Amino acid sequence: MNVLIAPDKFKGTLTAVQVCAAIERGLKAAHADLNIRKFPLADGGEGTLQIFQWHTEAKPKEVAVHDPLMRPILASYLISKDGSTAFIEMAQASGLGLLAVSERNPLLTSTFGTGELIKDALDCNVEKILLGIGGSATNDGGLGAFVALGGKVYRNEHQLAPVGQSLCLLTDIDSAGLHRRLKECTLTAICDVKNPFYGKRGAAHVYAAQKGADLAMIKTLDRGLQHLARIIEKKTTINLQQVAGAGAGGGLGGGAYSLLNASLKPGTDVVFELTQLKLAMDWADIVITGEGKLDRQTLQGKLVAGVAAAARNAGKPMVAVCGVNELTEVQAESAFIPAVFSMVAFAGQQQALTNSEGVLEKLAAHVLSKAILN
Repeated sequence: MNVLIAPDKFKGTLTAVQVCAAIERGLKAAHADLNIRKFPLADGGEGTLQIFQWHTEAKPKEVAVHDPLMRPILASYLISKDGSTAFIEMAQASGLGLLAVSERNPLLTSTFGTGELIKDALDCNVEKILLGIGGSATNDGGLGAFVALGGKVYRNEHQLAPVGQSLCLLTDIDSAGLHRRLKECTLTAICDVKNPFYGKRGAAHVYAAQKGADLAMIKTLDRGLQHLARIIEKKTTINLQQVAGAGAGGGLGGGAYSLLNASLKPGTDVVFELTQLKLAMDWADIVITGEGKLDRQTLQGKLVAGVAAAARNAGKPMVAVCGVNELTEVQAESAFIPAVFSMVAFAGQQQALTNSEGVLEKLAAHVLSKAILN
């Protein structure tokens, strides 16, 4: 039997590569004769860079950039073997994980470092850039990246720092000095959400709290994104509120689309194509996917739902494993997920958190007996 293990990361506990390894160990311990293919995946958010490196021969390139608070750091991105494509993850330079909890404040953070990574890739004459948007500490509408790439933002005649608190103060943006190769290179921003630029489902209201914002700050940031959107529409005629995913990465999705000539694509579409998931599905007799939590967001285009749809299209049976399952049976079936196995339900929350790999191994053996060989 050919078993394809194709999960996302279990956020906060295991990378997708670690998830694959744990499931493989559990399956092999229970049935040594299985043919297993590990196929770690991501949906465009944090961790996507590792997936690109796993599936391609891309090599890392380390660059001196600035972190979300404009402190010098080293960050890496990938360049394909033939030098034509760069794989960049904004979390490497602008990620929440780069800041201590006490430092998190999206009024003060910037995507400038992400722009520096893009600039370095453009200077290396790549033809394509895939930019993973997720895990950010920012809510600057992409202004930081815009400035790093040669743009300018003004309050009257004075240049502003490209941070969240500047959004409400803007009077003009100037694209004249943008890197010339932005017009020659194909920039694709990939993300796992469809949030609008602003409003109750926008970047600030949905994501700024986890980046350190209180309610007053969230309202300020949302007003700032609305103000930026009006300036951008006046400059470009683009209505960012009509662009699905513009709110990703604290608005970097919208900023990249309107100011950096980027296209926005769902992360699963890009990752599935790049990794040739369809060929792997053709090989498999059964597919095991999973992520840390299955919930309502799973139904809105997250990776597990994408793998489930691909398995259904390929006519392959599949099961999902997870840390926590908040989906009802009806919800799971609506996403073509016929069976869900939860680590918390299997071993309890404490064990699932403190012995994640061990519990996942045992759960994999349980899945084998209950859903695969049964």
